[in-house]
Amino acid sequence: MNEKLLQFIWHHQYFNVWDLRTVSGEPLSLISPGAWNRNQGPDFLSARIRRGGQEWAGNIELHVKCTDWDLHGHSDDPNYNNVILHVVWEYDGDPGHPLPVLELRSRVPHHLLQKYRNWMMTDDMIPCAGEIGLADKKITYDWLAWLTLRRMETRSAKMLEKVRALGMDWEEGFWRSLARAFGHKVNSDAFESIAATLPVRLMMRLRSNSMQLEALLLGQAGLLRTDNGDDYAKLLFREYGFMRKKYQLVKSYMPVHFLRMRPGNFPTLRLAQLAALLSRNPALFRGILDLGNVNEMKAFLRVEAGAYWDHHYRFGEPSVYLKKQTGEQFIENVIFNTIIPFLAAFHRHNGNDTETDRLFNFMEGLNPESNSVIRNFAKLGLPSRHAGDSQGLHELKNKYCDQLRCLECVIGKSLLKKSPVMSLLHV
Repeated sequence: MNEKLLQFIWHHQYFNVWDLRTVSGEPLSLISPGAWNRNQGPDFLSARIRRGGQEWAGNIELHVKCTDWDLHGHSDDPNYNNVILHVVWEYDGDPGHPLPVLELRSRVPHHLLQKYRNWMMTDDMIPCAGEIGLADKKITYDWLAWLTLRRMETRSAKMLEKVRALGMDWEEGFWRSLARAFGHKVNSDAFESIAATLPVRLMMRLRSNSMQLEALLLGQAGLLRTDNGDDYAKLLFREYGFMRKKYQLVKSYMPVHFLRMRPGNFPTLRLAQLAALLSRNPALFRGILDLGNVNEMKAFLRVEAGAYWDHHYRFGEPSVYLKKQTGEQFIENVIFNTIIPFLAAFHRHNGNDTETDRLFNFMEGLNPESNSVIRNFAKLGLPSRHAGDSQGLHELKNKYCDQLRCLECVIGKSLLKKSPVMSLLHV
């Protein structure tokens, strides 16, 4: 037992409330358990109880053991002067105060405690793995929608911080965020670092020459050399050398990586696609502001790398002919991980909450992610219906399951409440 679980049990009254008596044998009636206090002071505020034929109003303090009252220094703390009941899991002797004491150990279903212990000790990715598929689907998907909104708000807040650091330059901020998205997971930091050395206004000025854009991006990434025997690489190397001096560029020293990566995500290819995107659009952020729906966002991101890349993934290594177009899954990842949060940051900053809600609804028109986390949830009986659910599941795993915050999770609380013994407690 721990205090967090004890507070949870008291808050939801997951204990036998009939014929309550203090440890001294005095009859006790619970009128209101009080409001759970997450701040300093007693655990539950504004509670109401009846004892000795009189109604009492005040606060309630909970501890695992009765003697914890003195151990926690409550006797000399004026914040606890208005406590009317001391609730403990186990009565272990003199509490050090004259308050009535209620012991809960014999009143809580063993099934609930055992279930919680199993969750806390499991090696599964999801503590409630054996039961999560049994949770009420409406409750579950409403919870995922709320988690998705929180995830988007967190990302939007981070993007707004970056824009503020750039003097509220939304165009430059979006350029760096978009470059980061093209770097995928492995090269995201490196791609953002590269974009930071190449101001968006410079890239837009050169947008009519896609070869120069490729030279700048690949050169700043450190991917251009003259010793690989590839004529196109040598051409880009010469062009890059000229522009680096002309524009006095400071090179990015964060390396890009190829290891354990599918060829379609190689940094050479992604940077070439990013160059194609720049060359095709006269503006980046101003361009996406005018997009009205998900299909227009997809069209904005659907680009092909230059002709050289039809036969290559890396310089000097010919491959079978294949047009290197940005794929559907990649495009959707960029939309819900970057474009939607960035637009949400812009609209929230400008007080346009209606647009923010509309962007959130866009996720329901995107396919769910395909990765190990989403597949594992599906195996457990909780499939993603769309990208919004996928985002919610990632938030659920990262912020609740991984941290064993089952008592704060709507799904966890509903499963604990579904204990077959729970329904008998308040009959």
